[in-house]
Amino acid sequence: MNVGLIGCGAMGRVYVDRLMRMKGVQVTAVCHPEWAKAASLAEFSQARIYTSYSEMITRPDIDIICVTLPTYLHKEYVQLALGAGKHVICEKPLSLTEEDCWELIETSRAKGVKLCVAHVVRFFPEYKDARLRLQSGEVGAVKSVRTIRASLTPAENSWFLDKRKSGGVVFDLMIHDIDYVLWLLGDQITQIRAKIVALEGGEQALAWLYYADGTKVSLEAVWGATDFHAGFDITGEQMVLSSNGFNEDIVSDNKVVQNHSPDRGVIIPEKSELEDPYYFQLSSFIQAIEMNSPLPITAEEACSAVRIANRIVRCIES
Repeated sequence: MNVGLIGCGAMGRVYVDRLMRMKGVQVTAVCHPEWAKAASLAEFSQARIYTSYSEMITRPDIDIICVTLPTYLHKEYVQLALGAGKHVICEKPLSLTEEDCWELIETSRAKGVKLCVAHVVRFFPEYKDARLRLQSGEVGAVKSVRTIRASLTPAENSWFLDKRKSGGVVFDLMIHDIDYVLWLLGDQITQIRAKIVALEGGEQALAWLYYADGTKVSLEAVWGATDFHAGFDITGEQMVLSSNGFNEDIVSDNKVVQNHSPDRGVIIPEKSELEDPYYFQLSSFIQAIEMNSPLPITAEEACSAVRIANRIVRCIES
């Protein structure tokens, strides 16, 4: 299975590192408009370097395209890859609008290729295990869910800070937990409330989702922490499931952070190799292609997360 990758930043390096560990998988090509950035990623994978994406995707030997570009470029480049008949895995979110997501889904269906979106939180052991325990019935009916995800504020002049390009903190951080909650509870949401709180050097997004069966969900996402932190509390009739707890002091003055690289705020939580969620996400995607089996995360599911994220943004802006 030959893989071409476009986007040579922090996530591109994560993908190449994991793909190189897989038997029968070869990172054949990497692409970036700046040769030096592509070369830094290609040097340890022996991949061919491209500065032209259209040239790379015409290679008939490439089976899969990994898209690890900034969010605002996802739609254009995923569409080109699908149109060329390539299977695609794209970093979250698939796009910033539900309409664009459906356009990509229709292209993947028409071309008969698979489109997966990298909502990697589903592969973190504590998140996956919590869902299994809910499905087993041992937790009982879920009464409430609370999530938090906090990170550094992106570097000054980063594309993340342009909400037209990134969707802001809701699409950068909160969408991870939106997808997780939809995976747990479905999308029968009757009401949404949300707000943004301005912080010195960052911002805090808060959203409340109300389900038809009475379940309440509280989501919190923060740009402006001194380090990365994420967790959940799931309260059921029989027990409470928690991961990492909630640090009341998570929000602080981001000026103490000395890292000024363009990837500041792009945090890759580490796990042991035996439970590496990035590895298992990619291997599950490749297995689905090889076996022609269902995807671990469908583009339709990713589209639902985008729809709810936009409802939250509209609440904030109203």
